[in-house]
Amino acid sequence: MKKAILMMMSALLAMSVTACGAGTSNSSSGNRAPAGPDSTPEHKEVIEPPSTTEEKTVVFSTFFPSDYFKEAKKKYEAKHPNITIELKSLSTDDAHLEDNLEKFVKTTGTEMLSGKGPDLLEMDQLPSGDYVKKKMLANLGDMMDSDPSFKQEEYFTNILNGMKTNGGLYGLPIGFFVYGLIGNEDVIKKSGVTFDDTKWGWEEFVNAAKEMAKNSGKDQLSALGQIPPEYMVNQFVNQRYSTFINEEKGTANFDSSEFKGVLQQVKTLFDQKVVGENPRMPIFYTAQINSPSDYIRELRQSEFISGGDAHTSKLYLSPNADAQHPGVSFRTYQTIGLNARSTVKPEAWDFLKFLLSDEMQVKPDGAGFPLNKASYAKKVKELLEIGSVKSDQPVGPMKGKSFPITQKDIDDLSNFLSRASYPLQFKTSKVDEMITEESKAYFTGQKSADDVAKLIQNRVTTYLNE
Repeated sequence: MKKAILMMMSALLAMSVTACGAGTSNSSSGNRAPAGPDSTPEHKEVIEPPSTTEEKTVVFSTFFPSDYFKEAKKKYEAKHPNITIELKSLSTDDAHLEDNLEKFVKTTGTEMLSGKGPDLLEMDQLPSGDYVKKKMLANLGDMMDSDPSFKQEEYFTNILNGMKTNGGLYGLPIGFFVYGLIGNEDVIKKSGVTFDDTKWGWEEFVNAAKEMAKNSGKDQLSALGQIPPEYMVNQFVNQRYSTFINEEKGTANFDSSEFKGVLQQVKTLFDQKVVGENPRMPIFYTAQINSPSDYIRELRQSEFISGGDAHTSKLYLSPNADAQHPGVSFRTYQTIGLNARSTVKPEAWDFLKFLLSDEMQVKPDGAGFPLNKASYAKKVKELLEIGSVKSDQPVGPMKGKSFPITQKDIDDLSNFLSRASYPLQFKTSKVDEMITEESKAYFTGQKSADDVAKLIQNRVTTYLNE
């Protein structure tokens, strides 16, 4: 429940796109070295094999405790008796979640800056951009390149490429989620409107959706269900992030015609009711797809809607602000970084590889799609052999239902996953929060686009240079 709350909070932005007291603290393990040449982007990180005889301890810090990591520790230590994996996490409840999370973020940041942080750390609740900017994380891309035992083609390389920052890779995820649009196929086919979602931008989407609503023969149809306009602005910005922000130089470009155009474009979507305020049933709705089983449920559940609204569904790509570079948005889960100052990098890297191995990733209860392709293939094969997916709803018209699954379903899903290229942060960033807070005034008519753009420009520039 605790983790679900944080995931729901952080998912709000992505959906516009497309957790008894404190436990152990992240104290120093002693496995640290002063900042050296390996902490600079010019130096290639070359990894050595882990020790097979010397006693080593790898400290791995997470906010939430994880059964996945506990099982990995047990299995890895059995294979490597000279290496100890020390797991550190917090135990909290909902009443103290926010306070304990704030404490965790501050404490971890202070320890990392002082050279006393953990060797491995889960980055989901941490400001990963700040850590990269301050060179606190090792470039895992270099380690992958220098380690012949790491076969990059065995993983979803489009996810790894999408995660790169200034050419470097500073975290590896255990899993990932993808985002898209679930479309009402009955309405779409009846309208006679044709489109190519692999090429559409927002202009193409709006034009197609208007025609669909017009030809549907149903009242109160809109293209999308209600999404607050300020969150849609964030979507547009994140899809063209480099246009508005250069983190390396600490500059922003919000006081520009490009950003003012984004504000005006979003306002037009709402003014023309492409995004409905109170739609009875939108033609499309945004969806987070968490697994092959979840994908089937999202597709089939519309067939059991009561009140005469049952229909077939299909998953489409979300419109992109840059129609020339279409792609699927994704969010990584349990992304792990490696401390640039760790003195047990070979052992930490080896354990990280084990976390991503088929032995671990094939577990059926893992969250999200596994980064390991072989694990994904095994999971979909098992589903196809069963032939159906059970509804996870305990009440309502879908309780006890089983949804059929076909090879075409899996082929369509695999194709969709291969298009994932636009990363979203697990946790809403400070820049996202600033855009959301300030742009509200434009949509309520309190401030002009010029005034809002200047406010965001000043706030973001100050933040980037802190």
